[in-house]
Amino acid sequence: MAVSLATRYPKRVRIVVPIGSGMEISPLQRILNLEQALAIEMDPHFSGGDYYDSRHPEKGLALARMIAHKTFVSLSALLERARGEVLHQGNDLSWYRLNHTLESYMLHQGGKFVRRFDANSYLRILDAWQNLDLLGDAGASDYTDLFSRCQDQRMLIFTIDSDVSFYPEEQERLSMALKSAGVRHLRITVHSDKGHDSFLLEPELFHPHIAHALDTW
Repeated sequence: MAVSLATRYPKRVRIVVPIGSGMEISPLQRILNLEQALAIEMDPHFSGGDYYDSRHPEKGLALARMIAHKTFVSLSALLERARGEVLHQGNDLSWYRLNHTLESYMLHQGGKFVRRFDANSYLRILDAWQNLDLLGDAGASDYTDLFSRCQDQRMLIFTIDSDVSFYPEEQERLSMALKSAGVRHLRITVHSDKGHDSFLLEPELFHPHIAHALDTW
């Protein structure tokens, strides 16, 4: 969204700070998002989205959350968090038997999520993500054309080395596109074992750089 606003309204933007992001949806993200949408749509209680007066599609939403959760947290962090999970059998599992605390942890995350989120809202977010089109939204022919309008801006790009939602290669592509368009930018790699969620969990790794950019650029 930050990059979209910067390219559509370049005269109204001075500093852009994309954190663990990219220019477009990757093939892996597209597949994972599709799996989440199908998990919700195929829940027998989804009822085409009209479920508010009956049972909600909790199983589908929980499964969607489980599919996504592993991309927001690094695998090492998942294993560390799962150590304290109590291994239990889900009431809905008729054949498979859980045999690792990581499995129990993922079921717990899915079950916890449905108590605070709505399936239709989740689908709307997925739809917006799947249809991300920086070039089309800004009416640009290619990324050099897109970013050439941002030459009065400066971008502070953050890479999180353990990110498996937006891999570091995505920020590298963004950096190269900005370089080709002559946009001043700085790319910083944050070393963390927290994965994509590092920007939520470890603000101290980002704050000094952001504060410096806002004060001096």
